[in-house]
Amino acid sequence: MRRTLAALCIFATPAFAQEPPNVVVDIAPIRSLVAQIMEGVGTPSQIIPTGASPHGYAMRPSEARALSNADLVVWVGPALTYWLEEPLETLAPDAEHLTLMALGGSKELPMREAEILEASHEDDHADHDHDKEHKEEGHDDHAGHDHDQEHKDEGHDDHAGHDDHAGHGHEQEHKDEGHDDHAGHEDHAGHGHAHHGTIDPHSWLSPSNAVLWAGVISQKLGEIDPANVQTYAANWENLNAEVRTLEADLNAMLTPYRDTPFLVLHDAFSYFEETFGVEAEAFVIAGDGATPGPARVQALREHLADNPVTCAFTAPQENESLLRTATEGQDVRVAVLDPLGDGETSYATFMRTFATAMVDCFEGR
Repeated sequence: MRRTLAALCIFATPAFAQEPPNVVVDIAPIRSLVAQIMEGVGTPSQIIPTGASPHGYAMRPSEARALSNADLVVWVGPALTYWLEEPLETLAPDAEHLTLMALGGSKELPMREAEILEASHEDDHADHDHDKEHKEEGHDDHAGHDHDQEHKDEGHDDHAGHDDHAGHGHEQEHKDEGHDDHAGHEDHAGHGHAHHGTIDPHSWLSPSNAVLWAGVISQKLGEIDPANVQTYAANWENLNAEVRTLEADLNAMLTPYRDTPFLVLHDAFSYFEETFGVEAEAFVIAGDGATPGPARVQALREHLADNPVTCAFTAPQENESLLRTATEGQDVRVAVLDPLGDGETSYATFMRTFATAMVDCFEGR
């Protein structure tokens, strides 16, 4: 009898010790989203460490091992980390791949080109008929703001969709998100460099994207791990409520500064700018991380001399020497804005920290 009970206990043990899904993410803010959805079940692994730039990174063996053991990989997409496409296929071919920017309903903003500065400078100080091509490119560069209404509508659609999400009602819309991941690769030929010229990849700074993505992550985890589907759904509901409150709070915080000019070292904040009505006067490094040449920096210095800014924002992942060069001799406050965060706090906390750092600089704190 004793041997029978022992055998039954051994046989039953795996059912009571089910491991949570192995989830791997690319960057810290996506880890924040996934960790909130997995709260009470498990924690995700992160490939690109805090403080490293996602635009180019060589994985360490430990990160490659985590990827090879993944049940689910959640990443922004090749527009941000084109170099991750091949490891995903070779190291995690059997895992589910969730490419967030490929999800239907995700807000996309166009990449702002360096010519916005030259074009703006030209319009202010030269003949409007001079270099018409540059002038037209300038308007294209501001397309992210010219399309404000379109994207605001999309933002409401994102939230509206989640009002119906109580039972994960987006199932049909996102049924094929795994296939979208691979279909998206066709649009990113050349390992994403061409895509860098069209779509800004820093899309996690849009709260509506965060809510949409978290809902799909919750659904996908529920499919992989049905035993915890209710936990994932409840965690998404909590995150949704937090982000709705966040948007209202940050709108109130930033409204007084919507006409405050500022400079950014790396053009990574356009989704945040579009959401909360603030707008950078200029940037030093383009959104794809391409380093500007001397002529570009000189044009920027001339532009800032005629269009002074209150604050210039650097980031922990960037070398701020170019920012110092561009603002040398000008009365500009320099502050740090981290577009990635540490991945350890909630998404709402990460965004509050980001906005608070911006306002502190505007107010001279």
